Amino acid sequence: MSNLTSELVAAFRGGCARTLSPDEEVGLAPVLTELVARCEQAWSGPWLKPGDFAAHLGLHTPAGEPLGDALAALCCEDLYLALAAVEGHRAALEALEATALVPAGRAVRRVEDSNAFVDEVLQLTRLRLLVEDSTRAPRLMAYAGRGPLRRWAEAVALGVALSLKRRPERTSPLDDAVIAATLGTHDPELELIRHRSRPAFRAAFAEALAALSPRDRNLLRLGLVQGLGVESLGALHQVHASTVSRWMAKARDALLESTREGLARRLALNTSQLDSLLRVLDGSLDVSLASLLKEG
Repeated sequence: MSNLTSELVAAFRGGCARTLSPDEEVGLAPVLTELVARCEQAWSGPWLKPGDFAAHLGLHTPAGEPLGDALAALCCEDLYLALAAVEGHRAALEALEATALVPAGRAVRRVEDSNAFVDEVLQLTRLRLLVEDSTRAPRLMAYAGRGPLRRWAEAVALGVALSLKRRPERTSPLDDAVIAATLGTHDPELELIRHRSRPAFRAAFAEALAALSPRDRNLLRLGLVQGLGVESLGALHQVHASTVSRWMAKARDALLESTREGLARRLALNTSQLDSLLRVLDGSLDVSLASLLKEG
């Protein structure tokens, strides 16, 4: 065997739970070489080190059946894509989006046919598939290639969608006391304005939220409602945490300004009163946004 094929067999053996016989190892070398070449051709270029992919194949090759049959049954191209996406290869992330997540979005519409809902579900699905948290590896690492990745990702997205639909805050109206508490002030005049402006604020906020781009809307939801930090959001979007921080600040400012404009159209307030109301809002905006984003 050449050095490359020996490395492939050694890497496969290192990741494999089964013990390979000498005959299996000899027969494995050309199979692994062919599989690596086939996957690279399927995705128009090498995204992974061959040994890394061989080890990943070994990890997911089931025991209890002939080795050749076990490898033939795997969706190897999809396993290659999954590993490359987890490792952050940009072309792999684009391929994952096109071949798995876009079809998953169509399935999510069967749960709720809403652009905002589908956007939120897919963003949470990307997070679950690609980002490691404190308790588990990215979910894509668990994809075992026993069926098409498209169907597997669809199942994950539908699970996220059903979980969101069952979330109490999606179906329970937001108590006015939440806004009252988060927009608290000791100024009697502003207190009266605040009381009268709550319906207008809800309408202006909903309008402002709808005007945000899907990315900005989901950043605010994931950051303020889900409590994700900028490091996790940066990993999800393949950008530095400081970039995410700038995105979120810009989205927050845009939401505040658009809400202000919506309030100005709806309320008969002079400029001073409107500025005072917005200063009160801005002082506790994150709490207000978190509550309203859950609802919206």
